[in-house]
Amino acid sequence: MNKKNILPEGTRDLVLDECAVKRILEKDIDKLFEKWGYKEVITPTLEFYETFNYNSQTLREEDMYKFFDNRGRILILRPDMTIPIARVVETKLKDVELPIKLRYTSNVFRVHASLGGKRNEYTDCGVEFIGLEDEKSDLEILVLALEALKKLGLNDFKLEIGNIGFFNGAFKNLEIEQEYKEAIAQFIEDKNMKSLEDYLENLDIKEEYKAFFNKLPWMFGDKQILEEAKKLAFNEELRKNLDYLEALYQELDLLGYGKNVTFDLGMVPRLNYYTGIIFRGYGEGVGNTLLRGGRYDNLIELSEKCVPAVGFSIDIDAVIPTVKFNKIASEKENIYKIYYNKNTRIEAIKKSEELRNQGYIVDLLPNEDMKEIKVVKGGEY
Repeated sequence: MNKKNILPEGTRDLVLDECAVKRILEKDIDKLFEKWGYKEVITPTLEFYETFNYNSQTLREEDMYKFFDNRGRILILRPDMTIPIARVVETKLKDVELPIKLRYTSNVFRVHASLGGKRNEYTDCGVEFIGLEDEKSDLEILVLALEALKKLGLNDFKLEIGNIGFFNGAFKNLEIEQEYKEAIAQFIEDKNMKSLEDYLENLDIKEEYKAFFNKLPWMFGDKQILEEAKKLAFNEELRKNLDYLEALYQELDLLGYGKNVTFDLGMVPRLNYYTGIIFRGYGEGVGNTLLRGGRYDNLIELSEKCVPAVGFSIDIDAVIPTVKFNKIASEKENIYKIYYNKNTRIEAIKKSEELRNQGYIVDLLPNEDMKEIKVVKGGEY
């Protein structure tokens, strides 16, 4: 096989209609974020390894592309956008009045297992709402996430909401080492019920805790799951987090999003990253999670104080195959083709400029069989 004709694992080419759809999606989502008052930020593709490794275990070392600069310092291709934005806020924007609303469209890079079918490079469109507590910003960010899913043109979509505080609340009066807590969280997140049951059986904790954690992976579904969870809530911390999710749902339902919202109380990713609500977006025909987000109140520091923040990102590339034909069809009306011969090309170019000034895309195509210029509206581009 000719090596110049193959790509690194986890990467792909986008061509023709795929590129057109991607740009349309990026433009639509970016415009939505802009209309909500989010300002654009662009960060370098390269970051220092320490930026992601310092006081954070959000990503494993083996999940990052690493190499050295000319001084021997470790560089990485950014595997995430939240941490670079935290760096920007702590440095470039440290004197800006809070709250700060930022948006971005950037490629991110992660190393996934070989033959796993996951992409190692993809485009994230996202927002970060920095500087306000949960009750002052969570609802806005959830509504914006739902509006973004709607903007993608999917026939059906769901926003699944959890709360890391619900999981952490179970440990409020439970003395247990961090490594055990992380293992329990991983089994619950993976919905690995048998391994979870076996692991809990060997821990020296009360039976009520074992029963709670064994049921947690099953606690997902519509709003009724919150009522069922209340029956299992054995302390005030658990009840408080359920009440908060219920209040959020009531507000989202009043805004008309009730049918698009579900819950997963066993959603427990990145224990030392998220601090409140966590959520994921799904769409009909899209196999993978296409939107991820949550609250992270311990990541950004200004004047030696942690600043509350919440945000999300959309994996644009995941949506391209699903919405390709709908998006291209909607753009056809903005396209003209002008056929001309050698004697009519000046007239054709003038006509094309006239149409472009009106906002249309115009494709000039020579055709010596045409005695006059022919203007055709619509068609593939």
